[in-house]
Amino acid sequence: MNLIALKSPSFRLYFMGSMSAVNGLWILRILIGWLAWELTNSASFVGWIAALSLLPSLFIGPFFGVMVDRASIKLAAFCTNASIILCVCTLLAIQIADILTPTLLSICTLAIGIVTAGHHPVRMSLGPRLVGREHVGSVVALAALNFNTARMISPAIGGIIIDLFGITAALAITILFYLPSLIVVPFLRPRDREKITKKEAFSTAFTNGLKYISQRIELKLVLAMTALMSASIRSTTEILPVVADGIFNSGATGLGQLGSAVGAGALLSAIVKALGPVQTDHTLKGSPLIIAAIGITTVFIFGNSENWPLTLFTAAILGFCSTYLGVAMQSAMQSDLPDGFRGRVMSIWTVTTMGATAIGSLAVGAITELLQLPMATFLLSFVCFIALIALRFQVSQSQKL
Repeated sequence: MNLIALKSPSFRLYFMGSMSAVNGLWILRILIGWLAWELTNSASFVGWIAALSLLPSLFIGPFFGVMVDRASIKLAAFCTNASIILCVCTLLAIQIADILTPTLLSICTLAIGIVTAGHHPVRMSLGPRLVGREHVGSVVALAALNFNTARMISPAIGGIIIDLFGITAALAITILFYLPSLIVVPFLRPRDREKITKKEAFSTAFTNGLKYISQRIELKLVLAMTALMSASIRSTTEILPVVADGIFNSGATGLGQLGSAVGAGALLSAIVKALGPVQTDHTLKGSPLIIAAIGITTVFIFGNSENWPLTLFTAAILGFCSTYLGVAMQSAMQSDLPDGFRGRVMSIWTVTTMGATAIGSLAVGAITELLQLPMATFLLSFVCFIALIALRFQVSQSQKL
């Protein structure tokens, strides 16, 4: 079983706070995506908003990674959680004042993206430090289970709330969901990290994180797989408003259903990983390559479907593949990782994930605007399949070394 991390009282408390926050996260994602589409009816603007929420992790994520390796992890967790709540409160105030424009939505989304860029290395460092080192794989699997349970339930709930009660009510509910994750922070007891005998300059600390990865071929291959699955599978799930309302005219409720279909597949994948054996190595052999091939093929089918049940089914497959690969790659990065490098190395993993997803979302949105969604997903899946074949060759070569 992969649930052993729950034996830690501190992790259980953290897990409960996180359960509430991720429900708020998924309602917020549906809200922002729907607002982007409702304000402009533009696929490229939806892609732009998705990219704005992700690009800060690409540019400033490494800075936060270095800071997390130096700062009090509890203080960092409190600050990032409080900042997310402040950003949502600001968006709520703008909505109540009825002055929301594409520009203001872009600014708010960018602010949320910046805070999220800081929060990623915090949560990736905090969770593993609440359990023994041998149980880090369990932490990753449980985090994915938590994240994707909310991913299945909350988009549908968010869509219904938007349709029945409006954007303002949905934003207020989002804030309430985020509060418990802030309240539990003072009661957590993370493990002390290794003492740093010499304080490094930021550039030196970040460079040392890159060196740690560059000296390990298996970690470089994990990052390559992460970039590939993010640019193809994850980026496709960022343009759901274009599919839900632009193709099927199903409104916010349809968007919620589509998001929940992705979440259902993701939840199934998270359960498979949580109930399976704890991953303790960096391997890319076998199932990750097969799952990646299935996911990339599904991108093409999803973008060319004109049948709503088929679209929901393929969305679920995308969710399954994205989560399976995400958990596997994160576990591979975290395996045997020293606490003193955890923030930096995982921020680089996050940069890869978010950056590739942002670039993929921008590309799919722009190509959809010019050539329609079927051609956009065909080009994306074709290019990524070629890249997957090249990666498979590199994996084979590394195993001979």
